[in-house]
Amino acid sequence: MKGYNILLIEDDLMIGDLLQKILQREDYQVCWLTDGKELLTLIPRMDLVIMDVMLPGEDGYQLTKKIKQLGLNIPIIFLSARNDMDSKLQGLTIGEDYMTKPFDPRELLLRMQKMLEHHYGTFSQIKHLYIDAEHKKVFNHSLHDEIALTAIERKIFFYLYDNRDRVLTKDHFFDYLWPLEDRNHNIVNVHIKKIRTKINDTSGDILQNIYGEGYRLNTYRKK
Repeated sequence: MKGYNILLIEDDLMIGDLLQKILQREDYQVCWLTDGKELLTLIPRMDLVIMDVMLPGEDGYQLTKKIKQLGLNIPIIFLSARNDMDSKLQGLTIGEDYMTKPFDPRELLLRMQKMLEHHYGTFSQIKHLYIDAEHKKVFNHSLHDEIALTAIERKIFFYLYDNRDRVLTKDHFFDYLWPLEDRNHNIVNVHIKKIRTKINDTSGDILQNIYGEGYRLNTYRKK
């Protein structure tokens, strides 16, 4: 999944500019700082930090200790020109990964991907939604904006998600959710409408009404 919020702290303007462009091209949301002065303001909204060790003012290790003191469990990748073993071990002890300069940006992207998947799990994306199927959670635009679904709305959404790109009739929903109740099909309509409102899908691009048949969760961007 892309769309994670990445905090890049790098005082080398050439490296910082290059990394910001590469990360944005990969659909990451990037905030680039050249020092740690704004760290405490921005860090609660971030999902991963890429941080140079040698920075003006407080260095990367000192800034990392501040992050840990806030109780935030955010993975940190250090970048450093120091390639001696003591520096590497210190960085790996304080943070989650340590890369020496110069490095290939493709390696950084792969390490980021593996780290994010390990730390947050694997998500899928449908338009502006990020979906954590394992934990039955839906996020709007970023991991910091979980959509509050009721228990029944969550069951309906993930029933559609598990059968994505397939039309489910209203009888399917009753067989799955209310097998012993009278089949007032309007109940399904009401719940779908509420879910659409919460996920900002009032046009029905994602939860599409297939007239005379039922509903389908589309995994493609409707033209």
